[in-house]
Parts: sequence; structure tokens; C-alpha cells
Amino acid sequence: MSAPIVLLTDFGHIDPYVGQMKGVLATMAPGAPIIDLCHGIRPQSVAQASYFLVSSFGHFPENAIFVCVVDPGVGTDRSIVCLRMGDRYVLAPDNGLLTALIAEYPAATCYRMHLETFEEASPTFHGRDIFCPLASLLATGHAIADLGIPIPADELTAPAGMVPIASDFSVECTVQHIDTFGNVVLNLPSVPWLERLALWPELLLRVSPPMPILRTTTFGQLPRNTLGCIAGSQGFLELVLNGGSAAQHLKLDIGDALTLLGTYVPDEDHAIRTQ
Repeated sequence: MSAPIVLLTDFGHIDPYVGQMKGVLATMAPGAPIIDLCHGIRPQSVAQASYFLVSSFGHFPENAIFVCVVDPGVGTDRSIVCLRMGDRYVLAPDNGLLTALIAEYPAATCYRMHLETFEEASPTFHGRDIFCPLASLLATGHAIADLGIPIPADELTAPAGMVPIASDFSVECTVQHIDTFGNVVLNLPSVPWLERLALWPELLLRVSPPMPILRTTTFGQLPRNTLGCIAGSQGFLELVLNGGSAAQHLKLDIGDALTLLGTYVPDEDHAIRTQ
């Protein structure tokens, strides 16, 4: 079976960018199925792309090749890197997009790709001119060792805010996605955070005054218009509001930082902080 190539971008479908990428793939790897994971990532939202990738990765075949192009630094000296997990490959810019995936698969091998042969690439469209040719080479049997050099994963860029900061009874986290229903997806993996939060005396959102959050396993267990915390289907904790939008209720957006408390300790700053 030919390796499927999975596309994740912030290009949308109004412009011809996704179509041109598929054209390159069809030309260079004609037997490879092409799967659209999503092209609706908020423009330049590396954190949202990281979440979409890690939450979707395990649902694809063992030989899938992911092409992830959410790349605010396109054309600069940022690297293009590739993670290898068995027969799966993930190509991405070195801008933090792989942060969550590396945390989930710490044994993955990381490569910095050779770009010397792509000197004629458009400085504004590496997705078409570099990422897709690299994916095509992998799909047609070229060895990753011929396309890049291994590097330690800890050399990759890890932007501030993409990794939670925790203490005994608090955690500073970030909104990485808001879904169609207004559920606020935090960058807190359900494992281990569901178990950890269960040990806290209470669960509060640090605002002024602190806002209680009910811990729940289903939406229906929450009273109407009540704020809750749930382990979502994508493997991360979510703030939800039964019958409404938690994002609108809390005035939160993707990229916003917030703090969850396990017990109330007065301090001088109870406001939700935004990046």
C-alpha cells in the first residue's frame, strides 16, 4: 500500500495554494493517496496546528507522511524538520508545531532537512516548493538519512506558552483551540491532568473573584449554563458550558493564557492574562 500523505495547513480553500501542493504531490508521488486533515487552522496559529496534529496522529495508517505547513517564518533561516516514528514521518517548520507530538512520542527520531537543492523555491511558499517534494521523496522510498541529518529533539524550537507551568495547586495553561460549540481546549493532556486535578480540593479559574469549575465526565451531568471541565474526545482537558459557549462566557480566544487553581490563595492578580 502506498504511503498516504496527510496535509495540515492554514491556507484555507479560497486560494489555489492547497491545490498546487496536491498537484506537486500527484506529479512526484502519483501513487500516494492524499488526505486533507485540515486547512482551516487559524492563520499563523502554531499552537492550534500542534494540537490538531497530536490529537489526530494516531488515527492514521502506520506509514502515513504528514505535511504540516503553518509557517509564519517561511523564507527566513528557520529550519524544516522531520520526526520519524516507526514508518510514520512528520514534516514541519521548526517553530514549535511539533512540541505536543514530541511530548507524546519522546522516542521519535528528529532530522533537520537538507535544503541546499531547493534554492529556486519561492521564499513565500515552501509548502509547495519544499515540503511537498520532500514528502514525495519519502513516499517513493527515499531514505530519510539521505534527506536530512539527525538532531536531538531538545534542539527544536519550543515557544513560551506551549508547555504548561505547574505547581502543587495551580497550572498556567493556554487555549490551543475553540471548537464549533465554544468548548475551550487547553494544552493540558487528559493523561495525566485528569487524575491530577481530581486530587485538588477544588477547581477554580483564576479571575476576580475566582470562578468555580465543576469536574464532569459528560456534558449532560452539568446543570444548564454551568461551567465545567471535561476530558474531551481529542485527549485534552476542555472548559465547557452546558447549553452555551464557554469561550464567549469567559471571553477567551485561541492563544489566551489562564490559570487553574486547586485551592484559593489570594494574590494581587486574578485576571485572565492574554499573550
